[in-house]
Amino acid sequence: MREFDVLIVGGGVAGPVAAKFCATRGLRTLLVEKEKVPREKVCSGIQFPYFEKIIGDRIPKDRLCNNVLSKVEIHYPDGRTMRMRFPMLNFMRNRLDEWLCLLARERGAEFRDSCTFKDFEEDAEGIVARLESGGREEAVRAKYLVDATGLRSGIRRRIGNAEAFRKERSGPTLSYYFRAEGDLKPDTVYQFWNIEYNDAMFAWVYNKTLEDGLDYWVVGTKHDQDVRARLSLFFDHVKALYHLTNVEVVKKESYGASMSMASEERIWLGRGRVFMTGDAAGLVDLARGMGMDAAALSGRLAARAIGASIAEGKPASDLYSLLMRRLVTRTRKNQGNTVLSVGTNAELQAHLDKGMLRMGADMFAQNLINKVRSGEQQVMLP
Repeated sequence: MREFDVLIVGGGVAGPVAAKFCATRGLRTLLVEKEKVPREKVCSGIQFPYFEKIIGDRIPKDRLCNNVLSKVEIHYPDGRTMRMRFPMLNFMRNRLDEWLCLLARERGAEFRDSCTFKDFEEDAEGIVARLESGGREEAVRAKYLVDATGLRSGIRRRIGNAEAFRKERSGPTLSYYFRAEGDLKPDTVYQFWNIEYNDAMFAWVYNKTLEDGLDYWVVGTKHDQDVRARLSLFFDHVKALYHLTNVEVVKKESYGASMSMASEERIWLGRGRVFMTGDAAGLVDLARGMGMDAAALSGRLAARAIGASIAEGKPASDLYSLLMRRLVTRTRKNQGNTVLSVGTNAELQAHLDKGMLRMGADMFAQNLINKVRSGEQQVMLP
């Protein structure tokens, strides 16, 4: 039976970032991903520049979309519009995640794709996991297990905190990629706050590059009640507002999560030798409309906690909780400040009016300070 210091499950963002930093600490690291990479991943693929500080490397240009996003246009329920300049990283998750996995391997981690994590047992020395690859099963031993498998985590369901999961999946996220002529600007992310379109955060439009190397618009939303009808309503609004003609939808994608975003038990970091990271830890933040930055930071901090535990004999779970305290506190605060708490657009407008000015000032200040903070000390924006 092969032995590792840490076994990491999931090749999204949190997993390979954790693997990279474990490997650079000299830990014997195995990262497994059940799909063949690059694989499809439903996600916005937009981050602020500090994301690169967290992962500790610059994203190569060939892993980014053709167009650079530098502006945000926000549409409020009462019809007001606000525009601002803010540089962003724009990428498709299949290419980014592949690069992160290859980067982890380059830094010393063993990486296996098309490898399914089947089950595991715990004993006094750590974890014994069963893996399946190419029809063959293999048992491996690790001192620690890092779960980076996302919002449908089977590991988390098994070891505890099942209260955070719903019996049915929540209303899905649905996006259409399309070609069109009109007044949309490729350097701009368009956000529409309106509970008729999205009952969790904002509906969106922006420009992406697909695998054919061509640029397309993507329009999307999330809603618990008939998301197709909500997206159709929103899409019609966008077509009229920006005078879109010759519209052709070329791709559709959707995703539904079983973890409840409103659950008080949503954020959970694991127990003992098993660590939750990223979405598996419940760190997706609907108030910000983001989760990849928190996923990357949690993976990096998990690696630090495990490295310190092995090198210095410190309790890894206690150290991980301590390192994650600021991120968890901010995410919990935002969890109680989402669109899920309002029922009408009038209430949503009042909610936005109350929070936007404060958020803008905080975002400006934290963005400046993030420039001098280390990668492990980054504060999530907005």
